[in-house]
Amino acid sequence: MPVLRFLTSLFALVAVVALVADATPALNGAAPFKLTSVAGDWQLLAPGTLEAARTAVTNATGPWVWNSVVMSVLDLPTPVLFGLLALIFGILGRRREEMKLHIN
Repeated sequence: MPVLRFLTSLFALVAVVALVADATPALNGAAPFKLTSVAGDWQLLAPGTLEAARTAVTNATGPWVWNSVVMSVLDLPTPVLFGLLALIFGILGRRREEMKLHIN
């Protein structure tokens, strides 16, 4: 499916950009190499939406869903999470080989 292949390239792009953003201070000698989590990047980019998402999930389900399920995913490093998503969507969206069946 073209949509899955597009999402694969988008997730791979986000993973590479996040990895470069995390590695740049280490390459300049300013700080040691450290991967930031998705929650950390989200907090830097749009802190209001992170709090709104927490409130929405907590109100809809309960605080245990946010604390145990959602935060366990958001605590993953950004390049790792988006790299895994790119791998999964790449497998799901790969082109299948056509079987050539000849009936005599």
